Amino acid sequence: MEKIINITQNALDFFKKSVADEKCLGVRIDVASGGCRGMSYSIDFVRQIDAADIALVEENLRVYIAPKATIFVAGMTVDYAKSAMGGNVVFENPNARQTCLCGKSFQTDKSDGTCAELCHEYAHGNFSCEH
Repeated sequence: MEKIINITQNALDFFKKSVADEKCLGVRIDVASGGCRGMSYSIDFVRQIDAADIALVEENLRVYIAPKATIFVAGMTVDYAKSAMGGNVVFENPNARQTCLCGKSFQTDKSDGTCAELCHEYAHGNFSCEH
């Protein structure tokens, strides 16, 4: 089975430390309407597992992906870049047609409508993870 997303070693190390500090089960990646390009990424700590989420395990880190997000993040690489000002999660998404300067907001060919419209289409079987 091909990975839905790739996580760099820097991101794995950052997330593993964050999960340990938060004493939670893992991290959850999702997308939502918003941001200057129409959609934005969200990463949240998981305290309760949603059975609908797609679960990945890398180096004992549990990463959950919201099912509706898979059509937007498939093939994406999640990295963590350190700088003098701290650090930042970086999304390298091959599906993104446009990305805002901060890198947290994006637009894809699949996001010409609103995220809510697309999630409705996904829930009704009009999209699959292969799109």
